[in-house]
Amino acid sequence: MNPTLLSLLAALGLCAALAGPAMAQDHSGHTDREAPAAAGQEMMLTAGEVTRVDARGGKLTIRHEDIKNLDMPAMTMVFPLADPQQASQLKPGDSIRFRAEQVNGVLTLTRVERAQ
Repeated sequence: MNPTLLSLLAALGLCAALAGPAMAQDHSGHTDREAPAAAGQEMMLTAGEVTRVDARGGKLTIRHEDIKNLDMPAMTMVFPLADPQQASQLKPGDSIRFRAEQVNGVLTLTRVERAQ
């Protein structure tokens, strides 16, 4: 094989290895592992705290516990709302319970309720 091509491939591999940990977290590999809820059975909800509300964009930033149905650890992240109008009903500091699911390849809040 051409030595220049080998050097280029080695450099690309090194760049990919170095860039990997610094990249933003990719949640596309998380899947909804919970079977669909039976009629009358409540879906698994996750506890969290709203840290930021983007009413115009229909998004919430949430500090959340492990999201079990997505096999995702606890962290703080931004989620779009399936119903963007819900953003106007929440404020930073609100304790919530929510359901996040893959919708068209995007982790989306499909259910949000205030925690009691």
